[in-house]
Amino acid sequence: MRSQFLFLAVLLVLLLSATTPAAGQNTEFGAIDRFIEERMAALDIPGAALAIVQGGEIVYLEGYDVANPSGDPVTPQSPFLLASLSKSMTAVAVLQRVEAGQVELDAPIQRYLPWFMPETPITVRQLLNQTSGLDEKQGYERNLDPDGVDALENSVRGLASAELNHVPSTAYEYSNSNYDVLGHLIEAVTGQSYGDYLENHLFQPLEMTHSFTDLAAARAAGMSSNYYPFFGRQTAFDSLLPYSRATQPSAGVIGSAEDMAHYLLFHLNDGTFRGTQLLSPSSMEILHAPAVFTDPTGEGAVQYAMGWAVWPFTDMADAPVALSHGGGWLGVNHNMLIIPEKGFGMVLLLNSSDPTHASDYANIAFDVALLALDQAPQHFATQEDWLTRNLRTVGVGLTVFLLVSAGIAVRRLRQTGWRRRDSLLFIALALIDLALIIYLLAFRLPQNTTNVSLVVRFEPDLGLLLVLQLLLTIGWGSGRSFWAIRRWQSAGR
Repeated sequence: MRSQFLFLAVLLVLLLSATTPAAGQNTEFGAIDRFIEERMAALDIPGAALAIVQGGEIVYLEGYDVANPSGDPVTPQSPFLLASLSKSMTAVAVLQRVEAGQVELDAPIQRYLPWFMPETPITVRQLLNQTSGLDEKQGYERNLDPDGVDALENSVRGLASAELNHVPSTAYEYSNSNYDVLGHLIEAVTGQSYGDYLENHLFQPLEMTHSFTDLAAARAAGMSSNYYPFFGRQTAFDSLLPYSRATQPSAGVIGSAEDMAHYLLFHLNDGTFRGTQLLSPSSMEILHAPAVFTDPTGEGAVQYAMGWAVWPFTDMADAPVALSHGGGWLGVNHNMLIIPEKGFGMVLLLNSSDPTHASDYANIAFDVALLALDQAPQHFATQEDWLTRNLRTVGVGLTVFLLVSAGIAVRRLRQTGWRRRDSLLFIALALIDLALIIYLLAFRLPQNTTNVSLVVRFEPDLGLLLVLQLLLTIGWGSGRSFWAIRRWQSAGR
């Protein structure tokens, strides 16, 4: 889920020294195909879809390998869960309502949802720019809210009493909740469900015929499976996919590479697609205008607009501006990019994700962008630290250690007599348990803006190991320590 801006950070750093040729003039699409297929094989990614637009038209569409365990091929029309690529669509819908006179950008959200934090005015613009103060982790936790017809409203109402992390407009904090509140705003002012609104006001005019806001309908239309490398083996997790309309405006739209090509053309053509004007040029400027730096220190070149990150494509004095966004979920890793000055856009959809090598997945899009712009791929280095890259191995080893130590402890506790070295052993085991519990719950999970439930649902093998480790430390470790104290007391008497 946090891969959105990994794409931006690495691409920005490594493209700062690149030159920018006339985009796509001599692109050899065979080289792009070979590169994608090589990277998919290296990372064991089951399937992918690519769309490239240039000069007001689609110049390349391709699907790669398989969409599901049955072996059906991925095509440019195969629907994928788009994850956070959904946010910019919600932003478009809000700007449409602004043009219709139903919404004002600088009006407090309470004008439209009077029950939402009535004592804390938050403007529509602040929600769009991710400066409302809503919490990032809570935005992820809401992915696990129950699904249903009223899931979005129920979930947003659950936020009504939440505490903000900072005063609105004073700081940037990426949170799905911002866009889910906006999704319910659309429902409130139009009287339509978010899904129906998108179908009528975005999908139909953009001819996005393989896009959905209904999971069952998308699956019936051949939606790609969501694969995850469960202990290293790619496994389709369709039946266990976390999906709720509670977070549809921020992360739940489903669409194909071809449909996303239409969507990118709309963004590159001042709000028009094939003669249909969905937004005025002035509204598109507002939509794309950078509003806040994403780096909390105020440094760096990446800014956030409305559902897009904005940054200079090179370090040249006349560097063109690029807008992009990533989308990560259980079983998907996507990136989309546009350079309006060059009339260039691309989207790469992958039907797999791996939190231990997320940058390697995103790096494919970095290099495809370079190839599409007639530059050599950079083969970017993995960004994760050693522990993150080896979490499965370390986690298995640690779990085995805890199990072996549990066996040794049981044997010692059942033996007759009690010696000083037994006391030292159980003190050491208790200290190990305490250190591991503190590291996992007070450091590792907070640093990654997650919790146990989210790890279990979005990183299933790592979640299984985490639960086992907590059971063996908090659960068994507490019982073992109590048992050892009783034995020590008996020996003393």
